[in-house]
Amino acid sequence: MSAVFRRGRAEVEANLTPMIDVAFLLIVFFVVVSQIVEIESVQLDLPTPQDPASERPGEEQRAVINVIPAAGGKTSGYRLGSRVFTADTQGIEAMTAELAALYRRNPTLDINLRADRSTHYEWVEPALQAVSNAARLSGRPDVIARINLVVVRED
Repeated sequence: MSAVFRRGRAEVEANLTPMIDVAFLLIVFFVVVSQIVEIESVQLDLPTPQDPASERPGEEQRAVINVIPAAGGKTSGYRLGSRVFTADTQGIEAMTAELAALYRRNPTLDINLRADRSTHYEWVEPALQAVSNAARLSGRPDVIARINLVVVRED
């Protein structure tokens, strides 16, 4: 008679010892982590500055001019906020008038000029001139044209 018949049929049993070990380790981990989280959530009474040297600029303190790229390094126009201006003389004059109105409302306005890396400078320069002329045409002596040039990489 073979050894298989003497022992009987093999029964399938689940070994629960590793599962119990993992369960206890998870319980210990969550107990330790929960104590750390309670320690890190200390309420701090921080002072507020009376006259901060810097402040985060809001949307009313800046305007963005986008030079809309076209094929061959040219532009198809300029976008100021939600308005689109053409790249011809009339479009530049209309953009200058719009910028002058913005300068009248807020003399400390900063202008971000965004252009694509492939756009030639000859199409960026009219936007720079428009900002400079708008500051002069605003009729306010305290207006200083502030322009930040942002070059967008071509991905």
